[in-house]
Amino acid sequence: MRWIVKDSERKPDPEPMKGTAKKAVLVGMAIFAISLVLIVFFYDSITSPNKVWYPYTALVALVLGVFAWLKVGDR
Repeated sequence: MRWIVKDSERKPDPEPMKGTAKKAVLVGMAIFAISLVLIVFFYDSITSPNKVWYPYTALVALVLGVFAWLKVGDR
């Protein structure tokens, strides 16, 4: 594998994906909301001894998602 490629050998850049940043943030928030519900529902079944931080991680991700949703606008 070569790290440096001549300009004449480069492949063209791919086309940008269709969609907005707001949709991407909302999809991520939905995934973390579903994971939070599942973590709370199955909390007693989780066998990891360090399971305390799981719901907090999902909550922080949702809060950061709200800030990201407000920040990105209609990009």
